[in-house]
Amino acid sequence: MRIVKTRRGVRLVEGDVILSEVLARPGPTHTLFDVLAACVAALAPGPRVGMLGFAAGGMVAPLRAMGFATPLEAVDLDPEGVKVFRDLSQDWAGRVRVARMDAVEWLRGQAPFDLIVEDLSVPSPAGTIKPYVSFDPLPDLVRDRLRPGGVAVTNLLPLPGTPWPSLLARVAHPHGRATVLELDEYENRFVLAGAGMPDTKEASRKIRSALAAIGSDQARKIRLRTLFRG
Repeated sequence: MRIVKTRRGVRLVEGDVILSEVLARPGPTHTLFDVLAACVAALAPGPRVGMLGFAAGGMVAPLRAMGFATPLEAVDLDPEGVKVFRDLSQDWAGRVRVARMDAVEWLRGQAPFDLIVEDLSVPSPAGTIKPYVSFDPLPDLVRDRLRPGGVAVTNLLPLPGTPWPSLLARVAHPHGRATVLELDEYENRFVLAGAGMPDTKEASRKIRSALAAIGSDQARKIRLRTLFRG
């Protein structure tokens, strides 16, 4: 992992993948981290949010700029990114608690959340991919750790040899109701799932509104479609 200084903060890079875009103050990154933040701000039915995978907290600056000021609970095995986040963001980030442990173990020990972001990734010879646990056991475990009416947001990457419909279905199926968000500039796809999900048209309106409120370029660069109606 490389740490690259930018005009507004730093960037954590693994190969050709940006793991985090960390800002020195709240605001838009104009990257997919704005979209992750908008999903939280627009869809969380309550204040308790858990993050599986933190890196250096790339979504915190846009999330705070959107006015979502409640505490965040996160887990990540690598302390390097957390240190970068603290150095740049501790004066304005509010309460952000990051545990250093295995994500599955951590989630099993947590009380239910209103919204869970699954943003895990691992390096591989084929590039940065999702770890196996993102497909088993996390989809079921995430569902079990959501409060009634909760929402899960999963950041998916392509997996060589596995078609997208299979990846999307495995993550969404435990919830029964899901929407897929695609980004013009990234190969990632977000699965937005759970009993608390609004219909796709309303979800799109809310997410775009959150992005537009902070002036993020991504407001015009996303598409949503229904996967499961529930």
